[in-house]
Amino acid sequence: MNTLLFILLSYGITNILLFGSIFSGWRNFCLKYSPNFFGKLFTCPMCLSTWVGFILSYFFSYLNYETPFTTYGVDILYLKIFLDGCFTSGCVWLIHNFEEAFERHHKK
Repeated sequence: MNTLLFILLSYGITNILLFGSIFSGWRNFCLKYSPNFFGKLFTCPMCLSTWVGFILSYFFSYLNYETPFTTYGVDILYLKIFLDGCFTSGCVWLIHNFEEAFERHHKK
């Protein structure tokens, strides 16, 4: 259950940062003043969700909550954060592609 919560939370945060109107000013600022790093980061769901996963994994670990790789016995903090970030990126990317395929199918 914690893994599902982690995935949905990561997907929600990533979607809000990428597509939410409340962050459009921030995205435009990043695209204008840092197009090579932050500009690319805030236009790529796979890239941004990796960083969201890193941050969520760190905060979940700090608050002693289980993260996806804690349930598999990974106790080394930096390894757990890295693996959780990669896992988050893959899950968010799958959900994002499924959503886009569903939208393309319904537009036809």
